[in-house]
Amino acid sequence: MIKRPAAKIETIMSTPVSKEKYPSFKALLFLLSKVYGKIVKTRLRNHRTGRLKSKRLPCFVISVGNITVGGTGKTPMTVYVAELVRQMGYKVAVLSRGYKGTFEASGGVVCNGHSVCCTPKESGDEPYMMAQTLGVPLLAGKKRYALGIKAIEQFNAQVIILDDAFQHIQLKRDLDIVLLDAQNPFGNGALLPRGPLREPVSSLERCDTVIFTRSDVKGCEPSRYHKWLGEKPVLKTRHCPGIFKILSASGHELDKKTTDNFLMENRKKRALLFSGIANNSDFKKTCETMGMTIAGHLEFPDHYWYKAEDMALVLNQYKKLKADFIVTTQKDYVKIDNEFVIPKDLVVVGVSIKFMKNHDKNFKSLIKERIKSKDIGVP
Repeated sequence: MIKRPAAKIETIMSTPVSKEKYPSFKALLFLLSKVYGKIVKTRLRNHRTGRLKSKRLPCFVISVGNITVGGTGKTPMTVYVAELVRQMGYKVAVLSRGYKGTFEASGGVVCNGHSVCCTPKESGDEPYMMAQTLGVPLLAGKKRYALGIKAIEQFNAQVIILDDAFQHIQLKRDLDIVLLDAQNPFGNGALLPRGPLREPVSSLERCDTVIFTRSDVKGCEPSRYHKWLGEKPVLKTRHCPGIFKILSASGHELDKKTTDNFLMENRKKRALLFSGIANNSDFKKTCETMGMTIAGHLEFPDHYWYKAEDMALVLNQYKKLKADFIVTTQKDYVKIDNEFVIPKDLVVVGVSIKFMKNHDKNFKSLIKERIKSKDIGVP
């Protein structure tokens, strides 16, 4: 595997607390995590006591979030929930922070429900990625209440879905969904920056339901976490990777039949991967499970914006390793589309969410009953 230089902090965050790698730096991060923990606990206490005010939007609000940094499947789950509620007949809008996009500060419409209205640099990578597949309005910006009012006034939204908003306690919600990675729900159990936890595990008390993603792995037993989850509904999903699109060396998108047969026809050929997501190693495993033969993997930080020299590096490694095609994620693709020309076949991999047997029915019933109890109107 070809790997970009990784910061010590990322290595430490992903290792057990008992390990002694980088001991002095780890001690510094431990102290910082104590400070961070006090800040988080003070904020949560102020919220409980009413010192930190929360606003309520005049519609039904669903939050999809987690308590760790890194990928638990929030983006595909947000898409799933939005489509589910839309199929119920309600007018839906999605609000995302738009991390690292210009809309993060200014706020803006990413998708009007019919077409994408901005560039990836304006919206941020994840909102733009969602806008490519969503059939509902999507707005980005850190001021979620103001965005919510805009969604109601401009798109008549009856249900608003907050992407990655469990920590955004400034806005009240009617259904709080928290995702946990079944393979590693709480990481090494430490708060940022020593570990991946955004807040203490006890914060799960605030949510309404917990969904374990990647729960098709052997040994996934949510009952082990009963002391934190109590009697909350616990559901299971699995990640379903697939080819989102394939671009030929000339830049043309291949037709669906060719795309569907691509992996079977190229099973013994070698792929060079590049990705800039929270869990790059998971992307490599995904490609392996899809039957790809991995020639190499260039890893970049999460939300990384590619430069010309990065694409030059990708092409150089492609030639050096004598790979047959290049593979990246849907999230990474939005940051190179229209920016760089890759004169080789480019395979773009996406991920969707599917509930385990019978869990989808329980999830649909939960959402339908909660929305009806709000009495926002029968669709």
